[in-house]
Amino acid sequence: MKISDETKLKLYPVAIGVMGVCLLALLFTRIDIILPTSPEQTAPPEPAASPMPAPTPAIEPSPTPSPSPTPIPSPPPVSQSPNPAAASDRLGNLKVSNQTTHPVRVALLFQQANSKSTAQLSYNQPVHWDFAPGEGGNTGLLLSLPDSNLQVKAGDVLMAFAEDGSRRYWGPFVVGRTSLPTWNATQQEWTLLLQQ
Repeated sequence: MKISDETKLKLYPVAIGVMGVCLLALLFTRIDIILPTSPEQTAPPEPAASPMPAPTPAIEPSPTPSPSPTPIPSPPPVSQSPNPAAASDRLGNLKVSNQTTHPVRVALLFQQANSKSTAQLSYNQPVHWDFAPGEGGNTGLLLSLPDSNLQVKAGDVLMAFAEDGSRRYWGPFVVGRTSLPTWNATQQEWTLLLQQ
């Protein structure tokens, strides 16, 4: 059976129209359209006021209790909240332990060596390290720079954030001024312990 050219000219627009409708239907099933409505349009007309006030419905507790927040365990006490005056002379290595379930990037912004005045602090270029979930264990990993040893001191700023899209972050931590990182006097190093 051969279809004539005249029939083809009639069928093509119909086929294109059907495909267009199907495409629009598919598109609209993928998009949620929420139209805002004003409360005046949706509220039914109020009945005439009755002399007896309507009783208020009792609120019943839900049958399933809402989960209570889990406490975040605190890091082991090596040196809690260091005194800024005593911490200013503490220069040491940095160990980081990622005890979370997230891949984490730790960024360090450290002060320049000649930056003594607090009125005009200047910082070097930031550096960063990436950690897998659980990397560093309980002891932590000693961080270093490609061309030199890493020594952090009071006033250096640490920040950690998850790289898995969860938008979690830890910090900012100011060395010697915040509770983390902690100073380990026996090892002469700062320890940053990241936990959930």
